[in-house]
Amino acid sequence: MEGLITKESEEFRELVGQLKTAHQSVVKVREKHRPTLADERYLTGEEVMLFLHISPRTLQTLRDNRLIGFTTIGGKILYPETELQKVLLDNYQPTELPF
Repeated sequence: MEGLITKESEEFRELVGQLKTAHQSVVKVREKHRPTLADERYLTGEEVMLFLHISPRTLQTLRDNRLIGFTTIGGKILYPETELQKVLLDNYQPTELPF
C-alpha cells in the first residue's frame, strides 16, 4: 500500500495547495476581465475613478460637461477605455524642470 494516496499524504496536500492557487488565479482573472463590445473595452465608474484618481462627484462633472465619453447599457454607465486615454493624452502637460 505504498502507492496509496490519502488525505494525510504529502502528495494530496500538495495537490490541494495547487488547486487553491489555481482557483485564486481564476478568481483574479474573472475580476479583471472585461469583455469587449465592438472591439472596445469599457470601464465601470469605479474603475474610472481608480484609474483617474477622482471622486464620484468629479466623474459626474466630467460626464455632465461632456469632457469624457460614456454610454448607458442596461441602466449601467460605461466608459470607453480608448476615449479616456485620448482625453489624458490631449490634456497632458509635461512638467517643467526647475533648472
